[in-house]
This record gives sequence, C-alpha cells and structure tokens, in this order.
Amino acid sequence: MIAFIADYEFSWGFQARIAGLSKTSPSFHYPPPTTFLGALAETVAKDLAIPESKGRNLMAKISDNLLAIGFRPLNCIPIKYSDINRILSIRISGEAGLCPNPQDLKKSFDSPARGKTILCSTDGEAPKIRWFLVFKDNSFDLDGKRVKIDESNFWK
Repeated sequence: MIAFIADYEFSWGFQARIAGLSKTSPSFHYPPPTTFLGALAETVAKDLAIPESKGRNLMAKISDNLLAIGFRPLNCIPIKYSDINRILSIRISGEAGLCPNPQDLKKSFDSPARGKTILCSTDGEAPKIRWFLVFKDNSFDLDGKRVKIDESNFWK
C-alpha cells in the first residue's frame, strides 16, 4: 500500500457538471475526484508514451488500484453562479430567413445558463486543494507495460 498527498493550485475555479442532467445543470461545489485522476493519468501517459486511445484503460487501471481518495480545500471557498455563455450570430438559413428572427427572438436561439464555480481565495494566494490518495500498490500492468506511480507524477 502506498499513499500520496498533493497540493494543487487552481487559477480560478473549474467547470464540471453531472452527466445525464439537462444542459442547464448546476456545477459541483468542488472538482470531482475523476478530475484529479485524469490529471494523474495524463502525466503517467506522457512519461510512458501511452497513446491517447489507451487513456480510458489507464484511468480504469488507476481506479482499480485506488483504495481511497479525498480532498480538503486549504485556502478557498466555492462560489457557484450561472451565466449565459453562448455566442450568437445572425445568419440567413434557407426558407426560414433570418436567424435569429427579429419578430420572435425567444424562439430563435438556445442560450441556456450554465452552472460554474469559482474558487475564492481566503488569503489572497491562488486557491489550493489538498488531495490524498491511497493505492493498493505503486505499480500495475497495462497492455504488457509495467506502470509505476510515484511522486514524480504529481510534479508536472
């Protein structure tokens, strides 16, 4: 068994929504653990020249080896908000004419509000979250390659 603790800075926050909900779903208060595991998998893949097409397999293997994962915000609090983030353009489309239609703007375009979260620093420094991970072993096999996870994977 091996454990790691890593502090990560966020430049502003993040955007992650629950899959399967409508496109106007709210974002999470904190990034889901898969965000961190994906970043870890990316550094492992770069070190071992694992192609992007094998990324899903790598994530699954890392998850199989994972016993526990957790986080603690060190100097930030989340603030959730929604905004309209569609770029609208006027075009002529077939028989329909102008789109958006000046006579019926409400039905002319889809511009839903999207949930986002900003991590606000409590001390004036960049927002930081401390992650801890516990693995069964520090290495595993992936398509005939021995993949080793060590502290160098957290400093990329």
